[in-house]
Parts: sequence; structure tokens; C-alpha cells
Amino acid sequence: MFDNAILDFTRLREAFEDDTAGIVELLEMALDTGARHLAALRDGVAGCAAEVVARAAHSIKGSSSNIGAVRVAHLTEMLEDALRAKNWTEVERLVIDLDAAYEQLREAVANYRAQVAPP
Repeated sequence: MFDNAILDFTRLREAFEDDTAGIVELLEMALDTGARHLAALRDGVAGCAAEVVARAAHSIKGSSSNIGAVRVAHLTEMLEDALRAKNWTEVERLVIDLDAAYEQLREAVANYRAQVAPP
């Protein structure tokens, strides 16, 4: 049904019980917010602005952890580690991986939405 390595619905189901519309709304808000943080992250990397990258990565990690976006949370944790080590090559690689993980997350949310609220 769902790939728990990308999005673990357990926490959301526990918090929202049977409110699938609430889960969908929360996930869509998180995706919108995440898109803004990803843009800031990319801008920070392009400008080698470690503080901007750190702030955006921390925001992404927190929100993705809260919604159960396991892969995104893990990648941002790795990104924070690479940033602390001042390994910009690794930071840049992880941003690419993070973009791909966000695309997988968007697909998982779309699949969930389609299953709980068919058109």
C-alpha cells in the first residue's frame, strides 16, 4: 500500500484517527512549506551561505519528522552533519538527493489522497 521508508503514516493515523481529510490537509501544507524551505536551501547552497542552509535544513528536518516523512528527515539530518563538517561537496549531493526524496514524498501524498478521497 504505502512505502513507509518514504512516508510513515502511523503517527498521522494515531493523531488524526479516522480524519483522512485532516491528514491530507496537513500533508499538503507540509509540502507547500517544504517547497519554500527547499528553495531557501538551494539559494543558500548556491551562495555558500552556511547559516541559511542550516536554518532551512533544520526546518525541513523538523517538519518532515512531524509528518513521518522518513527519507526526507534522514537526508536533512545527513545534510546538517555535512554542513557542520564544512563538506560542501556532500551538501550539494544531499540537496540533489533531497529534491528526489521530496518528489517521492509528493507522489506518496498524491497516492494517499487518491486512495482516501477518490475524484
